[in-house]
Amino acid sequence: MRPRSKTPSSGRPSERAIRGPGLGRLHRFGAAKVRGVKKLVRATTKLANDAYSYVVFTRRGGQFRGVFENFDQAEAAVPSGRRIGYDHEDLAREYQAALSLRLESFDYPILFHLDRIIAQCRVVFDFGGNIGIHYLRYKRYLKLETVKWIVLDQPAIVRVGRETCFDSPSISFITNIAELNEPQIDVLLASGSMQYLASPELLLQKLIEHSTSPTHILVNRLPLYDGPQFVTLQNGGLVYYPQYVFNRDRFIKAIENLHYELIDAWVDTADSCMIPFNPKKSLRTYAGLYFSKTRATPGPAPTYHNRASHSA
Repeated sequence: MRPRSKTPSSGRPSERAIRGPGLGRLHRFGAAKVRGVKKLVRATTKLANDAYSYVVFTRRGGQFRGVFENFDQAEAAVPSGRRIGYDHEDLAREYQAALSLRLESFDYPILFHLDRIIAQCRVVFDFGGNIGIHYLRYKRYLKLETVKWIVLDQPAIVRVGRETCFDSPSISFITNIAELNEPQIDVLLASGSMQYLASPELLLQKLIEHSTSPTHILVNRLPLYDGPQFVTLQNGGLVYYPQYVFNRDRFIKAIENLHYELIDAWVDTADSCMIPFNPKKSLRTYAGLYFSKTRATPGPAPTYHNRASHSA
């Protein structure tokens, strides 16, 4: 029987012999070290970005700073000599000069729901409706000729709003809920306004006490997240103002307790609230909600999807 031939050796040591048991451990140690360096770089970059945002807060509009328990604390943190709030003529003129009738991404959910219910509506109460921006945008797509559109805002904003909408008889402006003379409000629209109220929970209560409990509630551009409610300070350019960041479940439950049902919820990707050195309280997106006293059509309860509700 012929013996099997052995494969001739190349004379080179095997890879395992070259690496040896210690080299593998060294490789794993090196990989871990690289991961550690990357993590350190990310943390350093985040710290540098936060420091930059904190420093430029007083020089750039749209920036946020601080976490507070209430509006008084936030207002005490406003830089000396700076104005607070919306009731300023030059601010209203700035809104007027920047007026655009182009729809933004956050307008589409509101327009969608208004389109479904507006035929049965007579009065829309636009809380914090600025100089009439929502009416001017939406009337291009909705039949609002027979709808009373009532805007409530600060006196300086209202004066410029009346001037801007002088040729639109369907819209009117007021500065106080006591000026409402309507026995029934069909739609309460609050877009980018609820968070600037020192006591936002009183808005609906005042409407109900005024015998004008709305049938539909559309809240948009709203800072919601899963943590405890707090107040932060925003640089609005010409002025500063405190704003709430609401706990999502608490905010929704407060309205549901007034005998409303949550019909829809959506993510507003155009707005954010990034607070330096507070990653768990920073929001990459805002939210929108639609409540109604009665459902228009039966269906499952809405599911709120927001995978990027706060920064990592």
